[in-house]
Order: sequence, then structure tokens, then C-alpha cells
Amino acid sequence: MKEIKCTIIQDLLPLYVDDVVSEDTKELVRQHLQTCQACQKEHQQMTQTLYIPIENKVTLFEKVNKKWNRKKIILIGGSIFTTLFLCLAVFSYVFYYQKMIPYSNDLFVIKEQDDQTLFAEYFGKSHAGTHMTHPMKVEIDGEMKNISLVYYVETIANSPTRNFLREDESIGPEQFTLPDSKTVDAVYYGKFDLEKVIITKEQTWEELLQEMTLIWER
Repeated sequence: MKEIKCTIIQDLLPLYVDDVVSEDTKELVRQHLQTCQACQKEHQQMTQTLYIPIENKVTLFEKVNKKWNRKKIILIGGSIFTTLFLCLAVFSYVFYYQKMIPYSNDLFVIKEQDDQTLFAEYFGKSHAGTHMTHPMKVEIDGEMKNISLVYYVETIANSPTRNFLREDESIGPEQFTLPDSKTVDAVYYGKFDLEKVIITKEQTWEELLQEMTLIWER
């Protein structure tokens, strides 16, 4: 029998490995492999090649797809959370960050009525609120006096009733009566933190009043 060339056997090897040749061809290839080391090596390389089944490829794709979907959900959730946080921060800054309105004679006036009660008049633009205290006994220059503390605040948006469409934002005069004002000896204007003075003692009354403005005295 004439010897078959290695090139012919190597052409048949893929079909032989996949078991899609006839029995006669299989026998022919087997006989050649018994005597040819080169074709044996080629056959071993083919049989050792890793082929990923179709179902495994699909499974791998599904795993990658699920992983990417989880990442997309995390990214979208993170973006939504960040956007909401920024909106809340801006909203809080616009409507709740309070700044004291500086005192001036043409903006604030304290007046005494016939019954000795005191009321304040505010002639400025729309404001966000007022901070005030009831009368408190404080020693000033060796004399005990009842004093009240007050100051107005503004925000970027100012008060909720502000008319944003108006160019003239003046609302004055706005009036309010000071609490228990018949007993008040003096009214001071300026920002205050009574916790520092009364509880923690970080600040004395003298230091606090030096930072404030005396706007009325009986």
C-alpha cells in the first residue's frame, strides 16, 4: 500500500478529531499516526485545544451582562442621590441660611407708646425673620438693668411672602411689639448666642454687649 503523505493526513485530522469521517478514513489516519511522530504531535495539539461550548459562551455573556447592569444601576442610583443632595443643599442655602441684617438708623426704630410698651419699626426690604429675647437682668456699669436683644435676618430668598416680580422690595414700616417691654430699660441690636453667655460661659455679658448696638434706652 502506497504511503500517504503527511499533508493529506494533517488535512484530515480536524475531521478525524471531530469524528465526522468514515471508518475507512479513521483506520487510515490511525495507521499513519502510529508511525509518524510529526502527525502525532499535530493530533495531540488539536485534541488539547480548548473549545468553549456554545452554552458556556452564552452563560459567560449573561454573567458579564448582569454585572454591567448592576454597575449601571449603581451609577444611576449614585447620580440620582448626588443630584438630590445638591438640590437639597442649594434649597437649604437659599431658604434657610440666615445672615444678620446690619443695623442702621434708617432701617430700625424703637418707639415707646403711651402705656410704656415698646414696638419696633423696620423700614427695609423683605426679611426672613426676627430674633429677640424677653427682658433679662444684666449688670451694666455697676447697675442692674432689664435689657432686650433683637436682630433681623435675611436669606437669599428672604421671606416666603416676598414678591419676586417687584423691583421695589420695600415693605416698611413693619411693626412688632417687644415682649414684656414695659419693664425693658434698654434694647440692643446685634447677633447673639445666649448659650455661650449663660450655659458654656464662653463669653461674658460685657463682651457680648460690646459687639452689639444700643438702639434704645429708657
